[in-house]
Amino acid sequence: MVFWDPGGPGLSPLDVGITRSLLPSWLKNATVATLVEPWSVHEVSPRCLTSLANVSAGGELSDQQVKDWPDQFEDSCDADLYRLDRTEYEESFKELGRKEGSISGIYAQSFGAVRATAVMPELKRTGGWAVMDAPAPPPGTHATTLMSERSLALEAGLQDVMGCTSADASTSCQKDLHRKLREMGSDRTAPTGLAGGAEEYDRMTALFSLSNNLESNEKPLRDILTNWPKLSTIDQEVINSGSYAFTRRHGDNQVLPDFAGYLANLCPAYNGWGAGAGSQEKNPLGAALSRMHYACSVMPGDEDSSWTLPEAKDTPNLLLLENSRDPVTPPSAASAWAKKYPDADRLEYEYLGHTKAPEKLSEDISTWVAGVSS
Repeated sequence: MVFWDPGGPGLSPLDVGITRSLLPSWLKNATVATLVEPWSVHEVSPRCLTSLANVSAGGELSDQQVKDWPDQFEDSCDADLYRLDRTEYEESFKELGRKEGSISGIYAQSFGAVRATAVMPELKRTGGWAVMDAPAPPPGTHATTLMSERSLALEAGLQDVMGCTSADASTSCQKDLHRKLREMGSDRTAPTGLAGGAEEYDRMTALFSLSNNLESNEKPLRDILTNWPKLSTIDQEVINSGSYAFTRRHGDNQVLPDFAGYLANLCPAYNGWGAGAGSQEKNPLGAALSRMHYACSVMPGDEDSSWTLPEAKDTPNLLLLENSRDPVTPPSAASAWAKKYPDADRLEYEYLGHTKAPEKLSEDISTWVAGVSS
């Protein structure tokens, strides 16, 4: 049996066929188990969803909002109910093994690699393995680093989409793209604002959402960036659906429960929230990302909700899959894991998007798993 963690915000209970279709071919014949996310079984109150929407929606918060919101959040949102903390994750993993049989290894994608740290010592004890596909930065990484590197990787990906990296690109291509990103995320009536209103917020969240698969979304992204600021109806529809996918917003400006789960899991893994990720002028994507994660700066946490790296001696056989063109978890994240665990094996691939190891790697991964399992 292989344990699968698809990362944050994880999967709500799905049809088995749909779930299995998301797996890489090297796992098609394996028995695969995953955990149900707490946010999908514990009701996230409308007050909590509205509270999260109000502070992640872009624009500068007033001094009064900054003062009042932490208490409002604590009163309306029980973040502990919506996350899998380190202790629960480890205990659930062990219980799964007791009930269903030996777990040979874990396939951890993106933020799933962070959560996998909770079960690494157990896998080490049982002779198991871990495959990390496009891992998120290791726990303890400063939030500014996480957001800055992600935003810069996305801008580099958009340069590819716009042809700025081709040999015949104009000398002003990258500068023009940066100017467009700055304008798309700015409230023109308040130049110091970050994604200052609903439209600016939708545009920036859509860019982050569409970046999960830049390869498939290349044409609509190119159309949006080429047509800006005169967007067509189709461009606006793409932005609206992309923004919805990123924050799961719906109805009366609320967010859906999995956005609460995303924040509840992500925030405790990293420190330094609230410091920001660059100015609107120099890093417009980073500035917008900082505002979208404002909730992290006041989200309460404790020792159990944090994620810590085990010592190298307590880790199982480890394989890092590094996507050199990933705009969500850039290759610097995989390099940070390799620095922590120098004995880890590494395989590289290229995909203009996130967590999609190509089929040509399946044989190499299968061979590696067979080798460390023998």
